Amino acid sequence: MYSHGLAAITICEAYAMTRDPDLLQPAQLAINFLVYAQDERGGGWRYGPKQPGDTSVVGWCLMALKSGSMGNLIVPPATFRGASGFLDFVSTNNGAYYGYDKPTANIEGRQATIAVGLLCRMYLGWPKDHEALKVGIAFLDKRGPSTSDLYYSYYATQVMRHHGGPEWEKWNSKMRDNLIKEQVTEGHAAGSWYAP
Repeated sequence: MYSHGLAAITICEAYAMTRDPDLLQPAQLAINFLVYAQDERGGGWRYGPKQPGDTSVVGWCLMALKSGSMGNLIVPPATFRGASGFLDFVSTNNGAYYGYDKPTANIEGRQATIAVGLLCRMYLGWPKDHEALKVGIAFLDKRGPSTSDLYYSYYATQVMRHHGGPEWEKWNSKMRDNLIKEQVTEGHAAGSWYAP
């Protein structure tokens, strides 16, 4: 489901950007499979279809569904409601923090799933002034971006960009500078990044 979520994002965004009629059917079928594969009881996604969800896979699948929806593909509202229910289940502090497959008290060990959960909430329509969103963004802002945890930084950067304001400006300059500093400059891997 990780692979399908990423592939679905790609094809849905390609269709939305180009309106290429040859991409319409594959994009809609990718969405249809996500709808089918959702855990009917918990509302999430995991490694295989219909398994109880985890926040990391939910992030990819929800981004694909949002891309499809923005591209005018058919996404049943119940699918978004199910994803929201999953996020309710794994969240703590009224939705400011998110665990992997259950709520967690150890927010320091869950920075990536917190970022995923917050981005999903933004995609599901939480306004910028939502109290839990503000608490979660303050947590990300305090941590800052990381070049050693690019999974966290991928999601957290999107959260901060959507949030905007001075928090985004600070985040963006730090992330940008860190990425340039950490980029491989020589050899066969030049232009790429290595994260331990």
